[in-house]
Amino acid sequence: MARLSLAGDEKGQIVIILALVVSILLAGLSLVYTQNILAGTESGVTQLSFPKDAIRDLRELALEKLKEYATLSPESFLYYAKQIDRQVQQLYASHGSYASIEVIDVKTSADGTITSYTVKIVFSNTEVEYEDTQTVVV
Repeated sequence: MARLSLAGDEKGQIVIILALVVSILLAGLSLVYTQNILAGTESGVTQLSFPKDAIRDLRELALEKLKEYATLSPESFLYYAKQIDRQVQQLYASHGSYASIEVIDVKTSADGTITSYTVKIVFSNTEVEYEDTQTVVV
């Protein structure tokens, strides 16, 4: 009768080692794939949450709307600018952000019309901080 002996058989050990190597390779590939998906998701969320529209709206208020008011009503321009700033701060605070449109310097001519003003635009939320100072010629 033939005796069964596993002492000289190395085929089983090779199969186990190859299975271990293949499982380590699959785990590594799945880790790389998961990191790739996570990076794509994070960049997509950042792209969607960038406040370009909010910054554009603030710039439009500061550069165009205030310019119109400076030409139409120069005597109440600073009052109007402060009211706009207060309303912008309250509006953006209700959305969890900070925004400000502050008129820093107003230059007038001899007849009382506004020739230029300097405005400071500030926007800040959890991801983006934006600050810009511009001089607007009326």
